[in-house]
Amino acid sequence: METLAGLLDAVGRSSGVTLSTPVYGAVSALHILSIALLIGGILLVDLRLAGIVRHLDEDAGRLLCRMARFGAGLAIATGILLLSARPGEYLANRFFLAKMLVVGVALTNAVAFEWMARRRAGEWPSGHYARTAGLVSLIGWLAALGLGRWIAFT
Repeated sequence: METLAGLLDAVGRSSGVTLSTPVYGAVSALHILSIALLIGGILLVDLRLAGIVRHLDEDAGRLLCRMARFGAGLAIATGILLLSARPGEYLANRFFLAKMLVVGVALTNAVAFEWMARRRAGEWPSGHYARTAGLVSLIGWLAALGLGRWIAFT
């Protein structure tokens, strides 16, 4: 863990996130925007998969999934930069560690679902697996959002 903290500290110093309040603020704002893209994109898709929302055009669903993928990638990149600003503090925070676990589960769920959906090209995924994947995704990303906010209060 010390090696990881040292590596992240070097990233924070070289990127300017550790040394510049405006850079840290800009990265933080970009992280929030990326989370909005991720959750805003995936929320309706998850509700559709879970059977809570009955009608969502497949083209709109694909667009929302692309938006969510872009948001996830940007959130990971900006999250690493934010982590690099105070790696020792974050790596010792139980809410941060819980968030990383939940994000890992949510990302694994998304990759597994994408793999399954690609095998069924041209069809909107349905059935028990789609409902379960949608609920796991919905709960996972909302839990990650809540845990992320809680980090600021610990």
